[in-house]
Amino acid sequence: MNARNTALAILVASTLLSACAAPRMDAPVNENWQARRNVLAAITTWEFTGRIGVRDDQEAHSSRIRWQQHDDEYVINLWGTLNAGATEITGSPTLVTLIQEGKAPLLAATPEGLVYEQLGYELPVTQLRYWIKGIPSPSSTGTPSFNEDNLLIALQQDGWSVQYMAYTNYDTESLPTRIRIEKAPLRLDFVRLDWTLQP
Repeated sequence: MNARNTALAILVASTLLSACAAPRMDAPVNENWQARRNVLAAITTWEFTGRIGVRDDQEAHSSRIRWQQHDDEYVINLWGTLNAGATEITGSPTLVTLIQEGKAPLLAATPEGLVYEQLGYELPVTQLRYWIKGIPSPSSTGTPSFNEDNLLIALQQDGWSVQYMAYTNYDTESLPTRIRIEKAPLRLDFVRLDWTLQP
């Protein structure tokens, strides 16, 4: 695997994120956005499986993904990333470890630091734990757009564009099942997300 493919593999593993279709909204939601945001922010233990597509101006790849989050700790597993075999990234507030099949582990203090070291630019890995649930990250001011049900359908934050293309009902709330995160030339597509929430 060349250096660029290795870097893209690390990008996919660290981030864990289709056509421009109209958003499909098929589940009941809180009428008040702030109430909905508070409910989603309070969900700190969750898991989803699905697929992630990664595209830049030169390459495009896809992978199966499972993301398990428990408070500030997470484990992200990918299969089929650039044909590199299984990839796992384990993160906490102080350490991130990335392991690819047949390769030595890579360590960093933050996921952003790991990506920056390999790619030379920042990727908002930390914000994704909020964006993936359908709320802005609390780390900075974002510009959200909503539909008539107060569902977030688009978000501009920290120079990134997030589009929510589909939601469905899980337990007492609606969660995204198709998301696009974009900052040219990079585009990340999360599709067919199947959520499991803590009871």
